[in-house]
Amino acid sequence: MNHIKFSLLILLFIFSNIVTAASWYQVEVVVFDRLNPNLDGEQWQNEIFKVRDNLVELQATDTTDGLIPYMILDKGRNRLNGVQRIFKLSSQYRPLIHLSWQQPATQRRQSRYIHLQRLDGNPSIPVAETNNIDDEPEFIDELIQLNRILDGSIRIRSGFYLHADIDLSYFKDLPAENKILRTSEESFVGTSDKTVIKLKETRKIKLNEIHYFDHPMFGVILQVSRLRSGD
Repeated sequence: MNHIKFSLLILLFIFSNIVTAASWYQVEVVVFDRLNPNLDGEQWQNEIFKVRDNLVELQATDTTDGLIPYMILDKGRNRLNGVQRIFKLSSQYRPLIHLSWQQPATQRRQSRYIHLQRLDGNPSIPVAETNNIDDEPEFIDELIQLNRILDGSIRIRSGFYLHADIDLSYFKDLPAENKILRTSEESFVGTSDKTVIKLKETRKIKLNEIHYFDHPMFGVILQVSRLRSGD
């Protein structure tokens, strides 16, 4: 009996890997901020912002031939356009990023973190060019830091369950009474007055369901669906 159970587990594991390897997902994300958050005297400490290593930059391409990993999909294929429209018309919320991309289903060890970034004045499209600044003067990096609104990553990983790893930093102008300054920041008046506020969460998710990651300052709406054959 134990031998039969063990054999069934092995078959289930193999079948799971085969299904995962053959699967592709459409991942859609809407990131929004709250225009009038209820601070209610709460104080926020400036979080440490650090760019994760080996981030994947989403690619915009005109070709529709074949399955291209981490390619941004045409807006007409978005499924959360209604949500985006509501945010645009709202006086309480502002959409920061809205896009969808395709990616293969991968196990935890092979899964990649996708870079999401929004700079002040830029559309809600990842800006891959701004990260390749190794040969640029240092003041370019400082300028980007000052203009950041949102920066971070999202990872979708498969297994027996589907998981989403959210790690986003929101750069927010806060009133002085709502800030907690670190001692080392007291002398840096004039560099950047924005407070880095993090939303970091790992959650088990289900295909086709709309998932909401909440924060007093901003939020994320995420939907992962199976990429339809012929898409």
